[in-house]
Amino acid sequence: MSSVVVANSNPVYAKKIAAVLRTGGFYVGGVCESGAQLMDFANRHYLGGVVVTSVKLKDMSAVNLPRVIRRGYDFLFVIDPRFSGGEPEGCISLRMPLNRMELVATVGMFLNLAAAPVSAPRSEEDGEKGEQAIRRAKSLLMTRNHLTEAQAHRFIQKKSMDAGRKMAETAFIILNG
Repeated sequence: MSSVVVANSNPVYAKKIAAVLRTGGFYVGGVCESGAQLMDFANRHYLGGVVVTSVKLKDMSAVNLPRVIRRGYDFLFVIDPRFSGGEPEGCISLRMPLNRMELVATVGMFLNLAAAPVSAPRSEEDGEKGEQAIRRAKSLLMTRNHLTEAQAHRFIQKKSMDAGRKMAETAFIILNG
């Protein structure tokens, strides 16, 4: 089972995020305050999952953790609007104050992308629907997660390549997750 782990230097805030996710129906496998705790958790849970984290943890910046933590974990950064840096490529962010629905939808999207099987090839008629789905998925990522069009396209492209599926299939998963 994929795990959701929440990492935030403020334990009260981390527990609140975890509670929102549990209320949304997700299994939260851990709550961490430091990068060391997060790395330890990820090393012990081999099936991967989603890390919901602030940019700064007690002992380090979380921005470098996607390169350090093993594959299989997607990162969702909770970012203060005053934060001037960017999240690493392939990662998604939500701006504070957090919208509960957006948080649950984004975590659900990541888990659905990881769990969805690769489907059979589609007909050419579905190609037009696929292109529309890609445009709508990019628009959703741009609106909800504050990505540029190029970043949204790259995110869909990377998730598709990682899973061995077509971009249209990934777009449908994003839209339905």
